[in-house]
Amino acid sequence: EEKAVREAFRLHSQGNIKEASKYYQYFINQGLKDPRIFLNFGAILHEQGDLQKAELLTRKAIKINPSFAEAYSNLSNILRDLGELQEAEISARKAIKLNPNYSDAYLNLGSIFNSLNNLKDAEVFTRKSIKLNPYSAKAHNNLCKILIDLRKFKEAEISTRKAIELNPNYSDAYFNLGIILKS
Repeated sequence: EEKAVREAFRLHSQGNIKEASKYYQYFINQGLKDPRIFLNFGAILHEQGDLQKAELLTRKAIKINPSFAEAYSNLSNILRDLGELQEAEISARKAIKLNPNYSDAYLNLGSIFNSLNNLKDAEVFTRKSIKLNPYSAKAHNNLCKILIDLRKFKEAEISTRKAIELNPNYSDAYFNLGIILKS
């Protein structure tokens, strides 16, 4: 059983989403109660736009393991995308409480505050995410977007160039750089 679970995780990490999904669904149908399976399958469904099912599976991962910071963080993303920003904030804060060093939870909280047009808090939490994980191109790019909205173009340029340095194929960062240079 553990070997099959590791195979599903391997397929998922290699981008073979269709096969990984088959494994995850099979495990769930068999009654396996590994919260990582629910979390990973929920993440796939979130990426595919099936937000309701992604939310259900992620909540199941939390029910199985109430101390699963990553599940709360993922749930915050799903809830943000569903427009449930207050509940998304609660979930992100729960992830941070469970793991104060979990950079993705701070990044999610920054995104939630950005969605609420609370740019100052968005900047604070995104910078905290970068402090915890300075190698996240996504975090640098998110900070760039916030800084553009704050009209801090010099800082935004530094941030977007860092995102491009970390991921030279990050098209969104190049788009943001164009906005900055035009401004």
